[in-house]
Amino acid sequence: MTTTVPPQNATGSQPRVAGGAKPWVHVGNEADALDDLVRVMRSDDVPSLYIRSGGLCWITEDEGRPVIRQLNPDNLRAYFAEHVYTYKTTKDRESGEVKEVRMPVMRQTCATILGRQAWSLPRLAGLATSPVLRRDGSLVQDAGYDPATGLYLVPMHTLPPIPENPGVDLLRWARDLLLNKVLPDFPWVKRSDRAQYVASLFVPLMRHFISGPTPMWIITAGAPGSGKTLLTTIHKEIHGMGDAPWPENDAELRKAITANLRDNAEPVITFDNLPSGFTVRTALLADLMTKATWRDRVLGSSETVTMPNNRLWMFTGNNLRTGGDLGRRTVWVRLDPDCPNPDRRSDFAIGDLDVWLKDHSTELLQAVLVLLRGWVAAGATRSDVRMGSFSPWASALGGLLKWLDVPGWLEDRDAAMAQMDEETEEWHGFLSTWIETLGDAPRKTGELVLSSELNEVIPRLKNGDLPSAKQLGMWIKSREGRYYGDLKLASKYDSNLKSNRWHVVRYGGSKKATSEPPAGPTQGELGDAE
Repeated sequence: MTTTVPPQNATGSQPRVAGGAKPWVHVGNEADALDDLVRVMRSDDVPSLYIRSGGLCWITEDEGRPVIRQLNPDNLRAYFAEHVYTYKTTKDRESGEVKEVRMPVMRQTCATILGRQAWSLPRLAGLATSPVLRRDGSLVQDAGYDPATGLYLVPMHTLPPIPENPGVDLLRWARDLLLNKVLPDFPWVKRSDRAQYVASLFVPLMRHFISGPTPMWIITAGAPGSGKTLLTTIHKEIHGMGDAPWPENDAELRKAITANLRDNAEPVITFDNLPSGFTVRTALLADLMTKATWRDRVLGSSETVTMPNNRLWMFTGNNLRTGGDLGRRTVWVRLDPDCPNPDRRSDFAIGDLDVWLKDHSTELLQAVLVLLRGWVAAGATRSDVRMGSFSPWASALGGLLKWLDVPGWLEDRDAAMAQMDEETEEWHGFLSTWIETLGDAPRKTGELVLSSELNEVIPRLKNGDLPSAKQLGMWIKSREGRYYGDLKLASKYDSNLKSNRWHVVRYGGSKKATSEPPAGPTQGELGDAE
């Protein structure tokens, strides 16, 4: 029997319960105890438990940071010991008096409870450290569990209520603070780099407004002191950010990804200061960027957990590049101060932004939220920018930036890939030289390997040697139909040789524009704040 008032014992007196009234559960019979303990877990008489990754979890703190902890039998046993008065009854042999004696829940009982397949408990999608948009465009602003998103809001900042339809003066203030006070002095290579960074500030607030995976963001520059880490500090101060050293191998990278997704609240995860000139090339990250959920085995056990991949993944370093499939899954932010000792620059709109953020991060987050709410109130119009499986995000962020009158979103991604992606640059150079020196006549791979004109540009093995004709043929076949710049590989079957020959084809059509000239309601409503 479960009660929130201690039951009377045989003498009619009320047992004393340390710490105030708790639910009482008789655990003398394990079968009955299982049912009663589950009822208590569902009630309002004890701190909430949640379902996540196929099991139970609770929300706790670690050094002042909110974290999610999956429950094992020992955790659940401690939970019952703290929040439930569990007891059994005994009968005194001499007096015959029946007494309640406190009795902890058996560990096996806790393991049985955790083994249940169905629960009437809320599902936890994760923690939020700042307000987020729901799917209907409303804003989660109240601390605690939000049933619509499955998020538990543990706010980093004490914000005033963000109006549903901000006025023009408030919108103008917010835009001016973000674009003209915080961001104007960063040495963006092109306007697209600024647009792509501005977009990143909205991503953590929109993860439940837009479905689907997001690409990774890479912030890179040619020299230390250009402002890369400072850009991630803005994320850290307004959203919260988890940072991790770049691991030595994929096994360690997998552990880092799982640990951050499973336990931490921070909506932004940054691998900061990768080695200079490093090429980010791993199938693990390429897979992560296209998955809405992440599955992995928990370290030290056979348990497999499934978690929503709802973070913004960022990487910083000097002269970074991508390899493999990551080039198409990356949004670039490039900085170039074009001066010696860039860390000595001064005359900024905000003298020391690092220090300013400590005192004004709440104000900056408020500005970002006001702009987001303004866009939603204006209809949340999207652009026609496409980016493969990331198109829902590309079009939404493109529409938001157009409304803000921040031009350049993804407008030079082809050029950026050609410069920043190792494979794109290598194969574009190979195909360009091929068609310029050998023409577009179909060739056998053996001819290509032996061609002196291609000797310097032909892709190499990892040890730097030329590939064999067979190896080159395998590489070419795996890339058939893929464009590198405006060039692609095509095959032509030779019926005499009973094999394919290869040639380079230049794209003959006109590419549709992927971004539009700046226009939108902010020009008329917010004024020119540039």
